[in-house]
Amino acid sequence: MVKHLLLFLGLSLFISTSWGVQFESSVDRTSIGEGESLTLTVRYNSNLLTDDPDFAPLKQQFSIYNQQRKSSFQFINGQSESWTVWTLTLIPKRKGNLVIPALSFKGEKSKAIQIQVNKIAENIKNKQQDVFFDTQTDVSSAYVQGQILYTEKLYFSVNLDNSQLNEVKVDEAIVQSLGEVKHYATQLNGRSLEVYERQFIITPQTSGEMVIPGPIYSGEVSNGRWRAGRPIRVTQPPIKIQVLPQPASYPQNAVWLPAQALELDYKWIGNPQQFTLGEPLTLKIDMKAKGLGSAQLPAFSLPEVDGLKYYPDQAVTQDLTDGQGIIGSRSQSIAVVATRPGSLTLPEVRIPWWNTKLSKLEYAVIPAQRLTALTNGNKKAPEPNQESTITQEQIPQVAMPSMPSEPTPTSLMWPLISLCLLLLWLSTLALWWFKKAPAQNVSSKSTAKEPPKVNIKSIKKACQSNQPVAARKAILEYAQLHWGQNSASLTELSNWIKDDSLRQALCLLDASLYSREADENWQGEPLWQLFKRYQAPANTHTASSGIMPLYPNSTEQVASHG
Repeated sequence: MVKHLLLFLGLSLFISTSWGVQFESSVDRTSIGEGESLTLTVRYNSNLLTDDPDFAPLKQQFSIYNQQRKSSFQFINGQSESWTVWTLTLIPKRKGNLVIPALSFKGEKSKAIQIQVNKIAENIKNKQQDVFFDTQTDVSSAYVQGQILYTEKLYFSVNLDNSQLNEVKVDEAIVQSLGEVKHYATQLNGRSLEVYERQFIITPQTSGEMVIPGPIYSGEVSNGRWRAGRPIRVTQPPIKIQVLPQPASYPQNAVWLPAQALELDYKWIGNPQQFTLGEPLTLKIDMKAKGLGSAQLPAFSLPEVDGLKYYPDQAVTQDLTDGQGIIGSRSQSIAVVATRPGSLTLPEVRIPWWNTKLSKLEYAVIPAQRLTALTNGNKKAPEPNQESTITQEQIPQVAMPSMPSEPTPTSLMWPLISLCLLLLWLSTLALWWFKKAPAQNVSSKSTAKEPPKVNIKSIKKACQSNQPVAARKAILEYAQLHWGQNSASLTELSNWIKDDSLRQALCLLDASLYSREADENWQGEPLWQLFKRYQAPANTHTASSGIMPLYPNSTEQVASHG
C-alpha cells in the first residue's frame, strides 16, 4: 500500500515537471537608441546537455554581439526544477520598428517581440567627453496626477571606480523607480561607450511649473590597480515641466483619471436572460489604464434599480509595466440579485477619463443590460401588486442550510456509505499488516548482524561542499559496492537509475565536469537530496563484500521521510 502511494506521488511529480515545459523569450528593453545593445533572454524549462535553438532568424535585423548558455537545477521542498537559459547581446542594424521573430525549439514556440529603435540626438552623438549625461522626459507638459516618464543615461568610455549617483527627488510629486538599473553598450560616431540607464515615473500632485533636478555623478577614473584614481564629477541641467490643472470641462463629481489609454471590459457569469429570482448573477468588471497606477482607479458602482440588489466582492488590483510606464488594472465582481420576477434593465455605466495624448474628455462605457428574472418552480410567485423583498435565506453565499423537520428516506444514505468505507479501510489495513509481519521478521534477523561500514557520508560531504569531482568518485564507488554497478561514468550509471530526477541530476553533474566553470557554479545539495531518497530496484544484488543497501528496511525508511 505504501509502495503504491509512493509510486503515485513520484508519478505526479514527474508529470508536473514534464508537462510544465515552456519556451519563452524576453528582453531587458523594448525601446532603444540606434547603436545601443539590448539583452535577449531565451529560456527552456528543462535541462539540456546539448542542442541549441536556431538563432539565425535574428540576424536579419540584428547583429549577435555575444551569446552565453547556462543550465540550472534546484530541489526545494521536495520539488525539483531545471531549466536552460541562453543570453544574447543584440545590436540593431537600422532605426525604426524592428521585430525579434518567434523562435521554435523542440515543438515549442516563443512569441515575437517588437523593438523600437530611436534616432540618437545630434548633440549626444557629437559629445567627446569621457563621461557625460543625457536626460529626457516623454512629455514637455503633463496634467496633474498624470504620469511622466523620466529617463537618465550616464555615458562613459573609461573605467570608473567608487561611483555615486544622487537620488531623484522632485518637490510636490511622487517619484517611483521603473525597474532595475540597465547596463549596456553603444556606438556614437565610431566611439564605443558603455551606458548606465535609470528610469522613473514622476506623478505631479499640484499644477504649475515642476522642476526635475539634474543628476550628479561623482567617482574616480581608474588609473590601474596600484595607482589612485582621478576624481571626477559630472552634472546635468534640470528639466522643467509645465503641469496643467484638471480641465473645467471634466465632470466635477467624477474621479479624475488622466491616462494615455483606458479600457473597460465586462462579462456575466451566468445567463442574464434567464436567472432565478433570489439567486445571484455575477457581473465581472475589468478596468485597465495606461499611465495610471491601480490605486488611482475608482471602485465600481452600479446604478440603483428597483428590483435589483448588489453585493460587491473585494477588488483585485495590480500594477504592470511595459517599459514605457505603469499600467494599472482593477478587477471586481458584483453579485446581482433580483428581488422581483420579470424583465429588468440595468442602465448604462459611463466612466469619464481624460485622454492625455489627445487632451480631450472620453468615456469608458458598459452598455445597458436587459435582465430576465424567473420565479423558482418550487416557490409561489409573488402577486403583481404585492411588494417583494429579498431575505437572507434567498442568498446562497450567506444563507445557513435549513434542517429538515422530518426524516426523509435518503437521510440514512450517507451514514451507510460512511460505514461501508470504514469497513473497507479496516480490511485493507489488516491485510497490509499481515503482509508486513514476515518482512519485519526477516528485517530483524538481518539487522542482528553488524552492518559493515558504508561510504554514504562521503557522498553527503562532497555534495554539501559543492565538490563535483569528489561527488562523482564517491557515487560511482557506492554504486559498485552497494548496487553491483561497475559504471565508468555517471551518464552510464544514469541509464540504470529508474528515478528521472536523479538520472537528470547525475547527467548534469557528469556534463558540468567538462565545463570551465564547474567548480564555481555546481550546487550539490539538490543531488544529495535526490540520492539519499532513492530506492534501488528490488532485483539489485549487492557486491560480494556483503555491504548492505542504502536503507536496510527500504519501505519503512522511505515512509519516514514522507
